[in-house]
Parts: sequence; structure tokens; C-alpha cells
Amino acid sequence: MTETRVIPLSLAERDRRWQAIRARMAERRLDCLVIRGISSKWDSGTANVRYISQIGGNGEEAMAVFPLDRDPVVFIWAPSQLEWWPIAQDWVHDVRQGSPTWAGRTADCLRELGYVRGRIGVVGIGGRNEAGKIMSYDIYRALLDVLPDAQFEAASDILEDVRVVKSPEEIEFLARSAHLCDVAVQAMLQAARPGVRAYEVYGEILGAVFRAGGESPMFLMYEADPEPRHALRFPSDRVLQAGYMLIQEISPKYAGYWTQVMVPVVLGEPIPLYRQIAEVAERAYREGLKAIRPGATTNDVAEAINRPIAEAGYTWYRPQFQGLGLEQSEEPHDRNFRGALVETEPVPLEEGMVLGLQPLVATADRRYGLQLGDTVTVTRDGVRVLGETNMALYCV
Repeated sequence: MTETRVIPLSLAERDRRWQAIRARMAERRLDCLVIRGISSKWDSGTANVRYISQIGGNGEEAMAVFPLDRDPVVFIWAPSQLEWWPIAQDWVHDVRQGSPTWAGRTADCLRELGYVRGRIGVVGIGGRNEAGKIMSYDIYRALLDVLPDAQFEAASDILEDVRVVKSPEEIEFLARSAHLCDVAVQAMLQAARPGVRAYEVYGEILGAVFRAGGESPMFLMYEADPEPRHALRFPSDRVLQAGYMLIQEISPKYAGYWTQVMVPVVLGEPIPLYRQIAEVAERAYREGLKAIRPGATTNDVAEAINRPIAEAGYTWYRPQFQGLGLEQSEEPHDRNFRGALVETEPVPLEEGMVLGLQPLVATADRRYGLQLGDTVTVTRDGVRVLGETNMALYCV
């Protein structure tokens, strides 16, 4: 059997997580959790299973039964991985085949553990983030049908609440992920030259991250254009020329932990308007850093970022920051922004929360715009920037 292992977190970290989750289960009088994980949103959908087991990544899908007073059981997708996962990590030992009968295998386990009349929380319905919403109707309906005497309820909030504040060990992993952001930016700056095709620069970014130890898949949006305003999902095959702008959202992950960086790049000299927009974005970023501290709210940070943008006569139309962790976008979010579908109550920041700052500055007609930002964590005294890339407009 291969010597390949996942990058490990400690057993002390496992015990910390399990204890925190079980305390909330006890408050809700839940006997166990059923946790679903799928490879959606660049594997963000596996965040909750991975949080309790370290099982996930590179398209793995899983379900877990997490009892209040016994070790969890994890079901995985591929039979070819059944021998590997129990030795690839040391958090869980009972790993079983789940597909193609996820509900049947899970129900058998619940019967085996004596929960046919139990109170069961379901992590995968009713959540705020991707991983808290991904339980399929078919699996959930089948569980209700085969265990009619059990009581099921939505419990995604338990994992979301526990995961939002990161431990020092998690922050260290996030710092390693942020280093991959720095590696990606340097690769982009070296590759971006007139005569190079846009997708070649895109490929250099990906290759640099994976050569430096990044995990697949990563998130990369990118546009190379004379007049861009927001990064796109796919690179073009156009040949770069003097005056082209490179706009991107670079989000690598290390051992499942996401960070992000975005810096505008121009080949040669930018048009004056883009230089002005970049200066406002830098100012907005710095004001956001000043506002981040324990006790400040998500609205405080959003207002600090947006104030210099409005004062300069520009606009924004998307969240100016988001939480980062085992999901590419998680709590706490900037949800009170122009164009938001639902406005929510502001969330107080706590030490250990991690934010991806991403100030967007655009002209009123949204024809011109750019983003600039990176990953930070809330500290006892304020904020720590996890990466080392200077937030500026880069001319190459």
C-alpha cells in the first residue's frame, strides 16, 4: 500500500472539535448527526465531513454518522479507496462503502448503533453555506422512510457555528495556504508578457500552486482584457498586448484550507482611469484592515471599505469580504451590499475568524472596475495579514 497520507492535523485538534460539536448536540438532545459531503464548489461541499474526519479532497464524496458518545463512522464513494482512507488519516477508523446506496448504508449504521427511535440531526439541510445545504432529497427522503420512528431535524448550524472560529492550528494551515497565494502571484507576474496567450498565464498560476504543495481543485477566476471589470471563469486564447489588464481571483487551498489573493496587473502603463480605481481600491483595503478587531461587526468592516469608494464617486455591487476556511466562501459574510438578495443582521467579529478581503471598485456604469485583496485573521488586538503580497497595481 502506498505511503501517501493526508497532511495531518493533530489528535488534540480532533478532540477539540469533537468536544465542541458534542456540547451543542447535548444542548439540542441529539443522539447523533448524519453529515453529508459532496464535491461541490471546488470540494467546499465536503467541509463538514472533512472537519470531523480529515476525509475529503480531490473530489471525494462521503457521509458520516457522528454519535454523541461513540466514535464516528464515515462512508466514502469509491471502493478503491476503502483500504487507503483508514491509514491516510488517524482521526477515524471505521470507514465503509457508501455509494451507491448512501441512505441504505447510513440507515443500517443507525440501526446498528441503536438509533431507530433516536433524535438525529442532519448536517446538509437548512444551512447558511454550501456544505450545509447539499443533502439530496432522495437520500433524506429515504432515511425518513426507512427509519419512521426516528426524529430528524436540521443541524447544519452546529457545524457552521463551531467552524467559524479557527484554532491556532487551523490558522497555521491557513498561513501555509496564503503562502501559495504569494507563489501564484509571482508566477503570474513572471509569465505575463506581450505575445503570451492569456491561458498560458492561467496555466502558470495553476502549475506554480500545485508544485508548491497546493491541493486540487483550486479556485481561479481570471480575465485578460484591455478594459476588464471582473474576473471570469475561463481564460481566453487571446495574445496579450501592451495595455492589457489582468484581473483575477486566486484561491488555492492547503490541506483543504482556502485563502485568496487578487491584485490588478497591467502590461506596461494603465489608462489613467484604472490607476485611479486601483488607488481607491488600495485605500478601501487599508480602511478595512483598520476596522477589523474583536467586537467590530461585519457591517462596520463593510462600511469602512465602502466609504472611500463612495467618496471617490465609484460604486460596488458584490460582497467586499467573505469568510474562508474549509469552504471557499463561508461565515462571516458581507451580506449587506448593494444588490444583495437578503440583508441580514451584522455579525460581531471574534478572534480566530478568517476573512478574505476583496474590495471591488467600479464606475457607476460598471464598465470599468477591479478588485484587490487578500486573506486576514482577526487577532486579540486587531488583524493579521496571512500573506506577503503587497496590495497594489502591478505594472510589468
